[in-house]
Amino acid sequence: MSRRRRSVDDDRERSEGRRARGSRTGGRNRTRTPVALGPALRLGRRLAFAKVGRAVLIVSLIGVPTAGFAAAAVVVQSTMATVQEQLRYDLGHAAAQMRLAGPDLPGMRQDPVEWQLTDSVRDSPVTTADEDSPWADLLGHVPEGADAIPVRTTRIVVRGPEVPVAVTADEGATWSPALDGHWHVLSGRAPSAPDEAMVTPATLERLHMSIGDSITVTDPVRERFTVTGTMRDAATGPEAEGVFLPSGSLPADLPESLQRGGSETTVYLPEVAPTWSEIRSLNAHGIVVESRPVVLDPPAERLEGVPTGTTVNAYLGAMALVGVFAAFEVALLAGAAFLVGTRADTRTHAIITSVGGGRGFVRAVVAGSGLVLGVTGALLGTALGTGLGVLAFRLLDDGNVGTWPGLHVPTLAILTIAAVAVSAGLVAALVAARTATRIDVLAALRGSLRPAAPRPRAERRRRIWVPVLVVSGMVMTLACGVGVLLLDDRPVQQDRWAVLAGVGVALGPCLVQLGVALASPWVLAGVARLSARLGLSARIAARDARRNPVRTVPVLASVMSVVFLASVVITWSASEHARFVRDYEYATAVGVATIDVGASDADGYPAGYDATLTRQAARVIGGALGDADVHVLAVNREGPGKDPTTVTVPHDFAHRECPTTNTTTCASFLQSVGTGTPHITAGTLDDYALLTGHRPSAAVQRALADGRAVSLWPEYVHDGVVRIDTWRDQTVDDTEPYEDTRPDATTTIPAIADVQTPRIQVGVFMTRETAAAHGITLIDGVLATHLARDLTPAGYDALYSAWEGTGGTDRDLQSTVSIAYERGPVDEQATVQALVLALAAAVTIGATAVAVGLARSDGRRDDEVLDAIGAEPVLRRRVSAWQAAILTTVGAVVGTLLGLLPIRALTLRFDGGPTGTTHLPSVADWPVLALLALGLPLVVTAGTWLTAGRGRRVAVRRAH
Repeated sequence: MSRRRRSVDDDRERSEGRRARGSRTGGRNRTRTPVALGPALRLGRRLAFAKVGRAVLIVSLIGVPTAGFAAAAVVVQSTMATVQEQLRYDLGHAAAQMRLAGPDLPGMRQDPVEWQLTDSVRDSPVTTADEDSPWADLLGHVPEGADAIPVRTTRIVVRGPEVPVAVTADEGATWSPALDGHWHVLSGRAPSAPDEAMVTPATLERLHMSIGDSITVTDPVRERFTVTGTMRDAATGPEAEGVFLPSGSLPADLPESLQRGGSETTVYLPEVAPTWSEIRSLNAHGIVVESRPVVLDPPAERLEGVPTGTTVNAYLGAMALVGVFAAFEVALLAGAAFLVGTRADTRTHAIITSVGGGRGFVRAVVAGSGLVLGVTGALLGTALGTGLGVLAFRLLDDGNVGTWPGLHVPTLAILTIAAVAVSAGLVAALVAARTATRIDVLAALRGSLRPAAPRPRAERRRRIWVPVLVVSGMVMTLACGVGVLLLDDRPVQQDRWAVLAGVGVALGPCLVQLGVALASPWVLAGVARLSARLGLSARIAARDARRNPVRTVPVLASVMSVVFLASVVITWSASEHARFVRDYEYATAVGVATIDVGASDADGYPAGYDATLTRQAARVIGGALGDADVHVLAVNREGPGKDPTTVTVPHDFAHRECPTTNTTTCASFLQSVGTGTPHITAGTLDDYALLTGHRPSAAVQRALADGRAVSLWPEYVHDGVVRIDTWRDQTVDDTEPYEDTRPDATTTIPAIADVQTPRIQVGVFMTRETAAAHGITLIDGVLATHLARDLTPAGYDALYSAWEGTGGTDRDLQSTVSIAYERGPVDEQATVQALVLALAAAVTIGATAVAVGLARSDGRRDDEVLDAIGAEPVLRRRVSAWQAAILTTVGAVVGTLLGLLPIRALTLRFDGGPTGTTHLPSVADWPVLALLALGLPLVVTAGTWLTAGRGRRVAVRRAH
């Protein structure tokens, strides 16, 4: 540099110093010049689209998340029924509906809107109702002179092409025009004779029938009906099966086995809508009513504790949380783009300043540019997102009004999303606007590209704030974790302190992230020093990242924040699965299906087991499963019924207190004695092998052959014997625990212990001969078979249909089958983890693309220098790949490690915890976290290498 040049620079620096001192001393006496917003905004609009590539980038950064949120708002809102839509399904065109909800005793009251929610007046007659209390005749309470359409829903069995099929049946004039909206007639005509019926299209397909054919009902009556058309419930999908019969087609008193908890009868009133006072009178008879005018204009007499807007509030809360995070990401990346663009427009800003534009005017120009781009991105995003949401609704809507009640475009939510998008763009531009006023006007006018001068004051602030934020964030997280621990030990959990502690656990890691983001220049400087041995391209990439924090730090913070969230979700998922595995109790060996053939009397009370029904179930289920090898097991009865019966249970020799359950000494199986689950099983050696999943040991084989029992739980064997306790004349009214009463009889049987790992829900096993020799009453009541895989929903439906069609024919003793397949503690969180990884990958790839693109744009002069000295084009690709690797690796590793902190704080535990609670362990899924921290940067780096430009740019030399 010449002596003349140095003197000019020295004079300029002295003059700037005098102006700065003058501004500090005399600034208070200065009057601010008002900013001409109109010209500033016009100039900002022109500058916004002066560089098309930069404008497209910023508009895309704002518009793409906006489109996603707008589409999600349309789709989610379309799953929430309005009051009119809910009434359309509940009532069709009818005015009201009535249903029994309790005995015919005064004291019950209903909510006027959530009409099926009821409460009882304290000390009213209904509070003392029992099983013998009378129930009202629903049709007898229909308003005088009003038309009524009774509809009863139950289960029937029809003859299928191969095996009987159990389907839902609606008995009544469901095809009436007054009920159109709840049911839809699809094709054909409505029945006009008692021997005609309608079915759903799926039922026609399953029965291999068409309109005009006859359908045969085999249970609970044997009748033939001619199919006159198809229809379906509006809240079911196309795959729903069902039959629609005329009134009087089924017996008035249906058997319990077909009712599945009791048939439901509803009376629809096409024209008459009871008033609120009339509804209160009907409540006194145990009848609840949904009346259209009452729901549309409800009285103030709402029940306490009725949930109002819970789903909407949860939806709004989730959208707000995700929206804040998305706005944060957009502000970071768009801010980096604005900062790079501001540096590229330095000469333009210098010209504005040189012709009299003040700092406020320059800030308004840059902010106006951000406002224009933000509005453009918001408008395009909301328009595109709304269109995508409508398209998604049209594609997903299958006619099920229970899932998709109607297309809803939430105007207020979309306007809010657009406003947030505009605000994110404006905030990003304001950061760049502050930087645009800190330029050297003379140097910018002559085209000098000197690096930014260090700012000692900012460095001093960074050295103070970084440790403060990191330490305070960690302390806050752990302290609030201890607060959560203390709150969990109290009997009352719902209060503001619990919310405050939870917010602290979430806010602490955010403070740590902010501190790490402020320390990013130091981190990048350390990476630059370490990269000295990794080759030329790594050194250039690391030094460029360190030299230009305005575009690298926001990208690093963006990657770190999204990976932090992914790490939290993955760690929480792994911890929940670990608790599930820890508390999981195996019923049998994995791959074994057990079928409990329970019997009940006409009133629905347990009636123990019936050997005849069990053998019949073995034949039916064996055929339904494809001639599977079904084992019949004899078990003890532990659940008393209405009539006096004998209950037999194994004696538990262990004396313990169990504040919480586990899978060994305090397993729920040990504590379920007398609840109906059998604890004694009799069978053969092959049955034992099937239940345990392995060949019995020689000791077990000898014990069973010698007439001894085998205890699979050490608590049931003591001094080489098991003790069987018997209580006689037990009923459901006997509520005193068996361990607190003396048994009527006791039998001891020589036994050995064969404890399984893990333990299974088989307490004591013996042969039928051993049970008979010691007078232990065991009845065939459980089936077991080995299946290669769990049954599909269609398989379960076929099995239940086969049993209902040919199994429970004894009306004096009804029976049901309960099927359980032992899969083990299968981890079902893979989908959640895949979605989280996909989200993290999408944001990371987008942020890296922004970083590489900004680096290529901002480093144009560097590329020209490399071209001028003969560097190969592949060097630029390597530099881009290394820069992507550095930013994503640092952000992903730090974000992954910080994601472990909240779960660790929430799972602190220094003792056994309060009674009845299970402690959530802190478990990290290290393979998935390694994939997140290292695999994701590797994929992004490889993608950057493949997509980076290869062409050589012509070197342009400028003289300055």
